[in-house]
Amino acid sequence: PATAQPLAQTKFRKMEFELMQNHTSRTPRARFSEALRSVAGLALLAGAGPLLAVPVVSGVSGPLDHKAAITISGSGFGTKATAAPLVWDDATGGNPLSIWDGAWPNLVPGYNTNYYDPIRGIAPPHSHDSRYIAGAHATNQGAYSGYDVMVFKNITLQPFPFYIYASWYQRADNDWKFGGDNNFKTFDYSAANEPYAQSNWYVCYGPPHPGSTSDSATQWAINDDGKSLMIPTDAAGSSNWWGMAVDPMGGKWSKVETAIKVTDQLDGYVMVWENGHKVMNYQGPTDRYSGDRRSIAIGGYARVEVPSNWRYYADAYIDTSLQRVVLANKPVLTQATIIENQIPSTWSDGSISATVNLGQFNQGEPAYLFVVDATGTPSAKGLAVTAGGPAAPRPPSAVVVRP
Repeated sequence: PATAQPLAQTKFRKMEFELMQNHTSRTPRARFSEALRSVAGLALLAGAGPLLAVPVVSGVSGPLDHKAAITISGSGFGTKATAAPLVWDDATGGNPLSIWDGAWPNLVPGYNTNYYDPIRGIAPPHSHDSRYIAGAHATNQGAYSGYDVMVFKNITLQPFPFYIYASWYQRADNDWKFGGDNNFKTFDYSAANEPYAQSNWYVCYGPPHPGSTSDSATQWAINDDGKSLMIPTDAAGSSNWWGMAVDPMGGKWSKVETAIKVTDQLDGYVMVWENGHKVMNYQGPTDRYSGDRRSIAIGGYARVEVPSNWRYYADAYIDTSLQRVVLANKPVLTQATIIENQIPSTWSDGSISATVNLGQFNQGEPAYLFVVDATGTPSAKGLAVTAGGPAAPRPPSAVVVRP
């Protein structure tokens, strides 16, 4: 019912004792370096099945104009039963609930999470967006009235293992008010038909950060209100405090991506990237909950509930597959700092049809087109293309130049 409150909301008024107690005296750099020491073996630990050929993008037909239709050709793409992602929301629709199963708050007129033209002096993250998703922590009357600013999608639990990929732009208001432990959550996975059920885990910032608009100590963290994750030490011996974060109150948008292997076994993972940099690499079980319904949420809870505490999201993408098509600003995806998801509509092993999403890329800028397969493996090298133009021609092979 619209007036009911999730069971877990009662505990959000407490301090984040688990995270605070697990934060050791090691420096963030030392903790993060130790946490990533097993990355070299991640392909073996996190494999999604039999070894597949690395995707190769050999060509693309159609102009790379924003929202234009293109066809990508190549090999090693694999098959994808449903080509389109579970969610793609660039705020061009009329109602978020035509895409999402819920948007909170929804009981505070004037502050509810919805689509907005630019408000409060906050421009969208790039010129191809004219609106965004926004809502405010305006009151402290519960999840539907200000505790949480988030959108969520529900799924039926799939056989283990399965995979989740999500990405979105995020930022907070320029007039954000700080207080208490500055609890601020960004993503939630819950065993229910709504976020923050009794059994859920979430990605957040380690309290008491961010505590200002220029908090350089803001750090990514992960925590569990249930009993799925290995907290405080994961299967690789890492703590639940991870890499340094962009301060969401610092006046800039950042692009967040997460990839999750959902399983009750030790080879599960939660990886997070911010602006292309890997900032989290949890390894261990990710779902040891009961029941057959799950909720995937972007956004979350914040400690201080006042009318100025707005949060903003753009270009939200969720899928129950790691397979995707992206444009990036570097020929090797792990080196990219701009990564924009394209929106596929058909998918076969050698051909993908998609709608172009230029995101931060401006007309005429160079970019690289990648396909990522079901294991999360991207093309070794992206196909050079031009935003708003055709693919750059590949140099001919086996050519001998004679004087």
